[in-house]
Amino acid sequence: MTDRFLDTDTPAESPAEAAAIRNGWTVTTLILGALLLTSLAGVLAALFSGQGGGGQIRLLLEAALCWNVYRGRGWARALLVLLLIVNAALLLSAGNPFSTVLGVVPLLGAAALCFVPQVNAYFRYASKM
Repeated sequence: MTDRFLDTDTPAESPAEAAAIRNGWTVTTLILGALLLTSLAGVLAALFSGQGGGGQIRLLLEAALCWNVYRGRGWARALLVLLLIVNAALLLSAGNPFSTVLGVVPLLGAAALCFVPQVNAYFRYASKM
């Protein structure tokens, strides 16, 4: 990847680092997109079923959090990981097989945001911008 703020075409990273950053960006974007799409689906389901509530506010707060994660903010990343772990714990404690399967998904997202080397490379890069 090239440095957007300089008028040169000199890459700031080696090709291997650039590939790791791109892969980390892809994983991060997929996690954030899945989170926002499921929240949007919940808001739409609530609206069409006649239930009101604060779903729209939650969606806006999640969108703001996801934007800060996307921009490489460490506090937002830590908060999102914490929220994913809490969500997973709630789903896993529900006691039915469907919730158990769904509870694994946020755990995988939290683990990817914490431990995947490519995601860490992306966050190092994004935090500099």
